Amino acid sequence: MSIKSGKADMKSQFKTALIVRVLDKPNMFALQQELIYHSERLGKDITVPMGYETDFASIPWILQSIVQVNGKHRRAAVVHDYLCTNGKDFGITQREADLIFQEAMEVLDVRLTQRKAMFGMVRIYQSIAGIFK
Repeated sequence: MSIKSGKADMKSQFKTALIVRVLDKPNMFALQQELIYHSERLGKDITVPMGYETDFASIPWILQSIVQVNGKHRRAAVVHDYLCTNGKDFGITQREADLIFQEAMEVLDVRLTQRKAMFGMVRIYQSIAGIFK
C-alpha cells in the first residue's frame, strides 16, 4: 500500500474501479488492478495493490439477510480490509481505519442505516478481538 498526499481540498472519492478475479479459496477475491481511494479525512490517497486478496466483508451468516457480503459497499470493504492488515505500517490506527470505512461507504452512497450497522459491526468486532482503540 502506499499513502500519498493529495490536494487538501479534494473530496473523498474512488479514483479507480474495483476489478477482481475469483480465487479457488471460498469467498475470496484478488484485485486485478490497484484500487485507489482518496480520503478527505486523511487528505491522502490510499492505494490497495494489485493482487491483494479480500473477502469484501466478513459478515456473520445470521446478518447476511440484512447486509450482503457483495453489496454496494464492496470497494469500501476492500480499503478497510487493507487498512486493517497494513494500516499500522503507515500510522493508521484501527479506529481510523474504521472511520475511513464509514467515509468510503458514504462516498458509495450506501444507505445511512446500512453504514451505521456495518460501522457498528466492525467496532464491536474490534472490541471483541481486543484491539479497540
